[in-house]
Amino acid sequence: MPGIISYQLYKSQLTAPGATTDQAYPLLIRNLVGPGLRGFILAAIAGAVISTLSSLLNSVATLLTMDVYKRHFKRDASGESLVRIGRWATLVFVLAVCLIAPQLGNPKFKGIFNYIQEFQGFISPGILAAFVFGLFIKRTPAAAGLASLILTVPVYGVLMWLFPDVAFLNRIAMNFVFLIIIMAVITVFRPLKEPKVLPVKADFDMRSAPALKWLCGLVILLTIALYIIFW
Repeated sequence: MPGIISYQLYKSQLTAPGATTDQAYPLLIRNLVGPGLRGFILAAIAGAVISTLSSLLNSVATLLTMDVYKRHFKRDASGESLVRIGRWATLVFVLAVCLIAPQLGNPKFKGIFNYIQEFQGFISPGILAAFVFGLFIKRTPAAAGLASLILTVPVYGVLMWLFPDVAFLNRIAMNFVFLIIIMAVITVFRPLKEPKVLPVKADFDMRSAPALKWLCGLVILLTIALYIIFW
């Protein structure tokens, strides 16, 4: 939403030569928010960035130590050695990111926000397709989910090559639809013999309040309306 608002208010500045999508939110803050509130917003952004960075580094260190080092190199590794490996892995990744980050200022990346979204376009559609299809189609085989996770990267790369001028969100949607079709074809020809039933806790109420459903529908309708009005 901030991007749509900023584009409508400051279209000339955002479409000027050399401008990037990274300038959309700062333009709103600079022109519409007072000095006091501006500080709170910047503090919130800084906190969100630090929290996200901490989570990412923790995830990378955990994956490297538990899923790679311990599983494939040293199965009997002690907890102390795993912690040490994780710390060194975190340091290496931080240094690597520090070397890569300045390169994102290159105009060919069209700003850090666009770069992040393009990168997610390689991963997110495959994960979402596997999750959604497997959740609703009970006879989905594991091969369908695996195909979705493997194909999402090359499919998005081909879409970037064929449609370089198409917005990344549209390419992500195209990738998602293609993967759903692939999963459907695999499921038709190689369905599970018995439908997969997800475990349910009888003592845990998963029913949502009726008001929540109406509010979710309202948010979806408002989002669609904003896109139609400001397209």
